[in-house]
Amino acid sequence: MMTAEIETRHSREAVEEEIRVFEERVRQLAAGEITDDQFRPFRLKHGIYGQRQAGFQMVRVKIPSGLLNPEQLRTLGWLADTYSTGRGHVTTRENCQFHFVKMEHVPAIMRRFAAVGLTTREACGNTVRNVTSCALAGVCPTEAFDVTPYALATTRFFLRHPEFHDLPRKFKIAFSGCADDGNCAVAGIHDVGLIATLRGSNGTGRRGFRVLVGGGLGSLPTEAAVLTEFLPEEELIPTIEAILRVFSEHGNRKNKLKARMKFVLRAKGIEEFRRLVAEKRAQVTTPAEPLTVPNPLGEPLVQLTPEMPSGNGASQEFEQWKQHNLQPQRQPGYALAWLKLPAGTVFTSQFFGLADLLEHHQLPGLRIAISQDLVIPWVPLGRVKEVYNSLKALDLATPGARTLADVTGCPGATTCNLGITRSLTLAEVLAEEFAGETDPEVKKVRIKISGCPNSCGQHHIADIGLYGNARKVEERQAPYYQLMLAGQVSAEGVRFGRQVVPVPAKRIPAALRELLDFYRQDRTPGEAFSPWALRTPDAAIVERLRPHLDAAGDAEDLFVDWGDKETYSLKLGRGECAA
Repeated sequence: MMTAEIETRHSREAVEEEIRVFEERVRQLAAGEITDDQFRPFRLKHGIYGQRQAGFQMVRVKIPSGLLNPEQLRTLGWLADTYSTGRGHVTTRENCQFHFVKMEHVPAIMRRFAAVGLTTREACGNTVRNVTSCALAGVCPTEAFDVTPYALATTRFFLRHPEFHDLPRKFKIAFSGCADDGNCAVAGIHDVGLIATLRGSNGTGRRGFRVLVGGGLGSLPTEAAVLTEFLPEEELIPTIEAILRVFSEHGNRKNKLKARMKFVLRAKGIEEFRRLVAEKRAQVTTPAEPLTVPNPLGEPLVQLTPEMPSGNGASQEFEQWKQHNLQPQRQPGYALAWLKLPAGTVFTSQFFGLADLLEHHQLPGLRIAISQDLVIPWVPLGRVKEVYNSLKALDLATPGARTLADVTGCPGATTCNLGITRSLTLAEVLAEEFAGETDPEVKKVRIKISGCPNSCGQHHIADIGLYGNARKVEERQAPYYQLMLAGQVSAEGVRFGRQVVPVPAKRIPAALRELLDFYRQDRTPGEAFSPWALRTPDAAIVERLRPHLDAAGDAEDLFVDWGDKETYSLKLGRGECAA
């Protein structure tokens, strides 16, 4: 019965009616029958953001668990080419978003995506946002089990649910397959984080989840608390529903800045929160039964070559790419390829080219990772060189995935109303700056950048985190970044980076080079960057960076942000995505 109800919500007729209503609201707005303020929450619920450029929208396409097949990739390419800027931006929530779209084109975009099983619905607003999961789910050597079927079922159950699209604030869910959450889906910073767990012996135990609740970043970063160490798989959907009902009832609907579920947890404490969830769970009528949707990235029908071809004749470029961009799967004979993207950017030709590549090599699809990279699983070892050559032709074989040069960055002031600095451009600058790094320990350092304090770039949980702010230098505004160090998510939990010192935006590359040189010179044998940063006093770091911190009014480059030609001035609009 529950399955029939879900299918009715997602039927062709229901989706077409949803788009028709959106179309009518757009007409009403254009005719002056409704105001921008009346239209705004409706627009956001359907995944359409305003941006700082008047008359244009950002369209956010919800990609459940980051899974994309060739047909969907071509549709993303169509949107980029037809109605956007020739590019898309993959995000830390495994979405894909497009900027500079005219409102009158949105209904046609919605229909085109509906035809390939994608939607913009509830990608924004006070809704259950895109449900994410580990990009290696199903092929990871260390996972307890594949969380993809559970993540997809969770998406399907709560998408268009009549009771959960007007919450006090946005609600984020993530599934990790491993106890090492930091290298998985960082469940510990989510409203609901679920870590796959087996109870029993010899790997044949009962499936379930360690459930974390009330995590979040933004202005008051909060580590999620443990609701339960083991939730049987059949209790997954009813329990998330109970948590949502607690949030809907107790979340702050008057003050947006205190509306996330982390504030409910802080106010109630975990013991009372557990009691409230248990109370709601007793009232939930959704049956306790395993609800799953098959993982579409199953084993492809290809002829396996059991071993990688010998390195004889292989280029140094290829060998360098293999070092960080190729990873063995759990399944013998296969590997997965990491595609390092410049701050999450994918161009029209690459969307279409990736679709062709998957079909040509008989691969089932790819995934978006929370690091803003792409992952292609199920590459037979004997075809790795062929796939590499195909990626190289698309300019998608850049080495250094998951290294210092693989920098995470949100769009920032390029398009976002709340953006203070152009974080996306700085991410690209730093990726180029550190592309030639050879020190193995330095290469492990991860950089994450946000254009404001709201942590869309997840700067709180990076080895080196940066968030944009503005400061006065001799009565003139200048773009700055706050430097944060030693953030981390791991099997031990969450550690948020500590704020060290503000740095002028234009001095960031030189300052980070100096910081990494300091680490190189001062570390003990085998000491990783974060432990070194934890034991090194702020005063010592600030003193080392001093030449890059001092700002004088006659240094004109200080007053021009990365990617800008005009003198900097802080321009903030009405926020639509504050954490």
